[in-house]
Amino acid sequence: MLIDGGKAKRQPVVDNDIVLAVNRILQMEESKGQIYELGGSHVYTFKELMEFIGNNLNRRPFYIDYSYEDFMKLYLSPNSNWEKAANWVKIRPDSLVQMRKDNLIIKKQGVKTFEDLNIIPLATHHTISDLCNWLIQKVTIESYDNRSIAELEGHDD
Repeated sequence: MLIDGGKAKRQPVVDNDIVLAVNRILQMEESKGQIYELGGSHVYTFKELMEFIGNNLNRRPFYIDYSYEDFMKLYLSPNSNWEKAANWVKIRPDSLVQMRKDNLIIKKQGVKTFEDLNIIPLATHHTISDLCNWLIQKVTIESYDNRSIAELEGHDD
């Protein structure tokens, strides 16, 4: 589900970069009492991330796009049954409020970033591509494993 066209910006970071940063922080005496904000090297809109994942999985993303106001009208209508759906889909109002906000690292006085740790974070889209390729291979291998030998050899005896 996209809220307001998926225009909210994100700066995702790869978990390995976080681990590297934490290790460096723990080894530096001068890091005590410091604040670190860690974000990826690229900024994406939420829609761009969904499209990138879909393209890498060779699947066209399917969107339901609502303005926040229209969604809340539906959510609060007396005929809605969102409580059941909200248990398995992130369509709760509190989640949607977060989906509308940008989540970016902005350099502030006294707040340190990857740059202060001499780390250049990996671009998230590389990790997404690798993960999607792994998933495609896994699904392909599992689908072959579930076929009979005759089907694999082209015999329908």
